[in-house]
Amino acid sequence: MKSEKAARVKKQAKSGLDDGALFRAQAEYAHSIFQSSLGNAEASLAALRRSLACKPDYAPALMSVGSVEYQMGRRAKGRKLFLSLLSLPKNTPDVITCIDEAGNFLIQMRKYKDALELYRAAAARFPKIAVLHQGVGCCASHERLFDEAVAASQQAFELDPGNQELANDLGYSLFEAGRLKEARTFLEKAVAMDPANELARTNLALCKKKMLRPKRKE
Repeated sequence: MKSEKAARVKKQAKSGLDDGALFRAQAEYAHSIFQSSLGNAEASLAALRRSLACKPDYAPALMSVGSVEYQMGRRAKGRKLFLSLLSLPKNTPDVITCIDEAGNFLIQMRKYKDALELYRAAAARFPKIAVLHQGVGCCASHERLFDEAVAASQQAFELDPGNQELANDLGYSLFEAGRLKEARTFLEKAVAMDPANELARTNLALCKKKMLRPKRKE
């Protein structure tokens, strides 16, 4: 009985320490956002590093510091921090959001190869999350891996068939792969889901235009 009680006390104490570390990490992260809003880049980065010192597995800080490392030209460090998000427990708060934000950051930086590596690994670890397959599809398309882009976009749409953006993505992936009839079907679906969406209407128009072109003779 005494040993069980001691174990419970020890577990409660550890939980209290973990909660305290998380609170401090969150506070430093919030401070970094405040400093960034003031244009104090150095102070913001210092707060982010303190956040990680409090809790090395705090996902938002890992993502943010990784972004800074990329921006400062330290690709290897940034890549390591981004990939470390994949080793966190699956129930880590905000981990999927942070992975997706890291991927979007890399896409904006045109680091498509690194983004594809991140999204591929993330989709394998979290296969039921549509946005991660969407990321694979986007990056594979940029890398001209059109078959992979179609497969990933198909997976994303199957996971969330009511998502207009995913219907458009799948349609455009099929268009890039030269599968025009299938592309038209999904692009028409995307337009029907949101007739005001300019991107979907533009993609559909491109698809229809290409379908009207005479095929080249071999």
